[in-house]
Amino acid sequence: MIVGILKKPAFADNAAFDLVGPKVDVRVERDGATRPIAEVPNLQSGDRLWIHPVLLDSQSVHYLMVVAFLRGATNPPPENWFTRAETWNKPVRDEGIFVTVPPEAEEALVFLAPETGGAFSTLRNAVRGKPGAFVRAAQDLEQASLDRSRLEAYLEAVKVTSVIDPEELQLRTTFLARSLNIKLDKQCFDKPSAEQVPCLTQNNEALVLDDAHSQNMVATLTTGAPTDLLAQLSSTPSARNGYYSPYIGAVVDVVRILGTTHSAQYQYIPALALPKKDEMHLRLNNPPSFRNPKSVIVIALPPIRPTVAPPLRALDANQVFCANKPDLVLPADGAPLVFATELARNFVHHLETKAGATDLPAKPESSRGGFVIDTQNARDSGS
Repeated sequence: MIVGILKKPAFADNAAFDLVGPKVDVRVERDGATRPIAEVPNLQSGDRLWIHPVLLDSQSVHYLMVVAFLRGATNPPPENWFTRAETWNKPVRDEGIFVTVPPEAEEALVFLAPETGGAFSTLRNAVRGKPGAFVRAAQDLEQASLDRSRLEAYLEAVKVTSVIDPEELQLRTTFLARSLNIKLDKQCFDKPSAEQVPCLTQNNEALVLDDAHSQNMVATLTTGAPTDLLAQLSSTPSARNGYYSPYIGAVVDVVRILGTTHSAQYQYIPALALPKKDEMHLRLNNPPSFRNPKSVIVIALPPIRPTVAPPLRALDANQVFCANKPDLVLPADGAPLVFATELARNFVHHLETKAGATDLPAKPESSRGGFVIDTQNARDSGS
């Protein structure tokens, strides 16, 4: 008798990204104002970037940092679109470097490579020799990082709610899933309370659902690159059974693409960037190698194109709310990144009253399913 053991597909393991990598601080200066990278959805030509790798003083391997700009799959970038920085040198370690986004650039990547003789020219030649692979890798990395941000926000909120307000776990989790566009298994709520949180967070890489907002932010390359694996995976039984989410698809794609660019000296491993203020926290899915072929960490910066407005929508446009309600929540969805990241800010609810117009501060809260409105001014004015 032959006994078969069904295992989770190997491709899904690529989505773990459970290894903590180094941090990279990034700020963006535009029109005289400086913003932390977590508040910058898109770069623009002329932006001045401050990039500072955060490495331990005890770092035994010298990392060469290379900042590269790309301009499409069929147009190799010029040599002066590559900037090198020796992270072990005191000025770079203490102060970082500044680079400016050149005209016509469309994507930006940061490489961290163990220093060897000729490392800079090797990396530059690899990118210029196969720009389409790195363009696609940049797009998939950015997509996967945005999706991972939604997943992290969901997992953290579920854990916090289970501790602070366990009686509200079902309601809050339902709001979370809707706001962040996360797959919710309602059967988890039929389990004993101690088993609900593990159930809600299991197989977490497959929880992330498709999100048009982040896809619009990251343009899809339609020519000159390998076929997106999502098209192939969508027709497989594993995909229909939920093993593959768009997040996993993007990860599988970028791992495969970077795998085609390896050489005897270097292999390229992706890093998901999870921004918090001006820090990009990196997560790796493979342990770096310091023997040939040595591992080059590949980090995607936000795409270089006009910012796409979040497609927020009211759940019920005809619903009437009372502006004097102290805990007013306006239900909304359609833009998970608004709830999961710091990319959108300074929301207000414009209110027309007999006494005149006023703007009430609005804060997105995924666990409450919409925007929490500060109605104090409306109540004070008797609107």
